[in-house]
Amino acid sequence: MIFREKALRMMEEEVDTENLKNHMLAVAQIMKKLAEEMDKDEVKWNILGLVHDIDYEETKDDPEKHALRSAEMMEGKVTEEMIRAIKAHNHEHTGVEPESDMDNALIAADAVSGLIVATALVMPNSKLEEARPESVEKKFDDSSFAKNIDRDKILYCEKLGFERDEFLELSLKALQEIDEKLGL
Repeated sequence: MIFREKALRMMEEEVDTENLKNHMLAVAQIMKKLAEEMDKDEVKWNILGLVHDIDYEETKDDPEKHALRSAEMMEGKVTEEMIRAIKAHNHEHTGVEPESDMDNALIAADAVSGLIVATALVMPNSKLEEARPESVEKKFDDSSFAKNIDRDKILYCEKLGFERDEFLELSLKALQEIDEKLGL
């Protein structure tokens, strides 16, 4: 399995958009925090977050290929369990239904990262440190806010044994730990 440094290098080589890089860093951080809470392999979960969308710029106009191309690019570099989770995070198009904690965690982390970043951006100084769990909860409930974020995917956290408010707070704290890296 590749090391985090190699995953970061691959991300830098394959991804041009800063927002996408930041998204991948955010998902990696949330995955690491989830693994820590659930007594899972933090290194694996963090690396998975870093590489799950490595194909996005290439496949964004062809959603049926998204995640399949990432899985192909990561073949031999990460575990089969991680390959499966990459495919399952776009299960609507890949047909790989989420089954494991890793699969469900990636789906939830992928979705919640966008909600938290969007919430931070509407704070007075557009900073993660200003966001509070209650702010994120409120934005979750406001269907007109960040409409492209699938709230049902965030609720995959329940399959991991987390209540929604608990998951939102954990995810917010995770991103606040790397706010400078994210420029927020």
